[in-house]
Amino acid sequence: MNNVSSPTAPLGRTVYIKLVLVQLFWAGTFVASEIALHAQPAGVTALTRYVLTTSIYAALCLILSKHRLSEKLRTVTALQWLALVGMGFFGVLLYTVLLNIGLTRSTATYAALLIPTTQPIFTALLSRFVFREKASQALVAGLTLGLMGAACVIWSDLQQHDDKQLSGNIIILLSALSFSLYAVCSKFAPSQLSSLENTTLSFVFGTLLLIPVPCLLGERYSLAGADTQFWLSIGYLVIFATLLPYLWWNEATKEIGSARTGVFTFLMPPLAVVLSTLLLGHLPLTLQIVGGVLAMLGVSLSTFNFSRFTVSKVGKA
Repeated sequence: MNNVSSPTAPLGRTVYIKLVLVQLFWAGTFVASEIALHAQPAGVTALTRYVLTTSIYAALCLILSKHRLSEKLRTVTALQWLALVGMGFFGVLLYTVLLNIGLTRSTATYAALLIPTTQPIFTALLSRFVFREKASQALVAGLTLGLMGAACVIWSDLQQHDDKQLSGNIIILLSALSFSLYAVCSKFAPSQLSSLENTTLSFVFGTLLLIPVPCLLGERYSLAGADTQFWLSIGYLVIFATLLPYLWWNEATKEIGSARTGVFTFLMPPLAVVLSTLLLGHLPLTLQIVGGVLAMLGVSLSTFNFSRFTVSKVGKA
């Protein structure tokens, strides 16, 4: 009996350790982005990040898929191609550019409190609307708490009479909404393709759409003046914010389920606030902390109830 259970225990612990690291890595995304934006403007930073990320994803996809990918692509319908373009537009172009612009006006602390707590609620709300599923009382209560939490964070700007920071936080909220639209589009992604293949294709479309952004924003695309901190931040965003977390997250979802995996998202806001305080010196205000706690309670009510609803619905079918 002991011989059977002992090999699985270390594996289970490894998955949980990886999930904690995933949240730590994602928490550092906001800090790394703010550091990179000190050296380069929003559009240039976004394009540089995704040119490198997409290149690595494309290489992995070609190596792992080999000749099967071309055969699968022939079966992709027009609607599925549109979904992949939508994923690239909302999840790569709009989300990243809005986040970067928001961070040039606000701070990583605000982004850490607003995005991880409002994005799951936006996603649940949009899913209810798009897929015409009845809204539960838990979803309504969770949405209310989440919006109250976001309002507390925004109210702290009004108390400080900082219009620039307020506009930055509103843009950050729009980036969270954009990523929620990406999540909805992903529901229509080709089921015949693997998650790696879908992600790679959406990244390719998103990166192509990002190419004219620096010009549209009046930025000059030149990395000649980029310092070591910029490249270290970009390296972090490519490897630790994208490549490793996606692989480990998908691995954990398969092993322990999406509901238990999703619980770990609660670690991201406090970890991001701590990193922002230690590395950037951004001390959170009391009202910001209260808002973050309220928003996380809202996520717990809406998102995880939504997950259980989905599981039960699939089980009955």
